[in-house]
Amino acid sequence: MSMDDTFREMQRFNAELRKFNEQLQSSMRDLQHHHHQVSPIWQDEMYKEYDSQWQEVDDTMKRYLTREGPKYVEFLQKKINDLSRYLYGR
Repeated sequence: MSMDDTFREMQRFNAELRKFNEQLQSSMRDLQHHHHQVSPIWQDEMYKEYDSQWQEVDDTMKRYLTREGPKYVEFLQKKINDLSRYLYGR
């Protein structure tokens, strides 16, 4: 694989990662909306177990979407920019 191929693959991956992050954000908004709708209605023991598991997932997704995901996209974009300057002088 040439450096040009690597550059194109990095660009493709960056675009796919951004798309994935946007779709994940949208899915999490939908899940949070539905969770908040059912919370006042569903108050048995099963809900308590579900809610504790939900909270772990929600916290993990929020951390990824607000910190880890953007930092990785930023890191990847910097590498793409560096490789572009190396390959094409731009």
